[in-house]
Amino acid sequence: MRLTLLYVLLSLTVAVPALAAGCPTPRNMGFHVERQVPRDAIGFTEGLEVHDGSLYESTGDYFGDSRINRIDLKTGKVTTLLNAGKDYFGEGLTFFGNRVYQMTWREHQVFVFDRDMRRLETLTNPREGWGLTHDTTRLIASDGSDRLFFIAPSDFHTIGSVLVRRENNSVSNLNELEYVRGSIYANVYETWQIVRISPRTGCVEAQANLENLRNQMSEADRHRVDFDENFVLNGIAYDPAGARFILTGKYWPMLFVGSFEED
Repeated sequence: MRLTLLYVLLSLTVAVPALAAGCPTPRNMGFHVERQVPRDAIGFTEGLEVHDGSLYESTGDYFGDSRINRIDLKTGKVTTLLNAGKDYFGEGLTFFGNRVYQMTWREHQVFVFDRDMRRLETLTNPREGWGLTHDTTRLIASDGSDRLFFIAPSDFHTIGSVLVRRENNSVSNLNELEYVRGSIYANVYETWQIVRISPRTGCVEAQANLENLRNQMSEADRHRVDFDENFVLNGIAYDPAGARFILTGKYWPMLFVGSFEED
């Protein structure tokens, strides 16, 4: 009996380091820009998603109003579908089924619209609202921490969560999200980084430093982006039809269309 107990204790002792092991070293990615799309109206981008071939954007009310916009990817024309003014600070946006979900930042509200942007209901988010995306069955949200949360679309209750780690270190300030081919792409707020995360393990699989985007802006556009420290990289959308990503930032006057390529 004692020998059996001793064997079990030794087994657990050996197993602990394996469970605590860090994630593999992330691969490095670059972003190949194919074209820029100048916008005819700018917004404080918080959510960005392609749906049925159109690009949709949720904006916060910093230097403007909280809106839901549709942006023409060929011309850059911005059409406002909903303007909430200063009533709340708009954040992450995603389409799931026949519904559109828009989170708010600190108001703990999630607005659910139909495709004509008529409000159907208001759900409650127990955390701050930052980024929002979805896989085939769940919504996936960030709150600016080092965790991603899996959410039931019916009532926004939390199904589960995962700690995001880069090797042995957690990664906080996770912001705008995009689910693509089984992985989650996330902006790391106030940096030039985008990380690709495994939703199963939380490990950062790959990472991209996108400071080169600033070098590809015109001098006038760089001046606009540098005007305020809040005008940071934020906004990841994926167009499955063209297998291309669309990237932008808060109050940036352009969109970047292109692809991630691993080194």
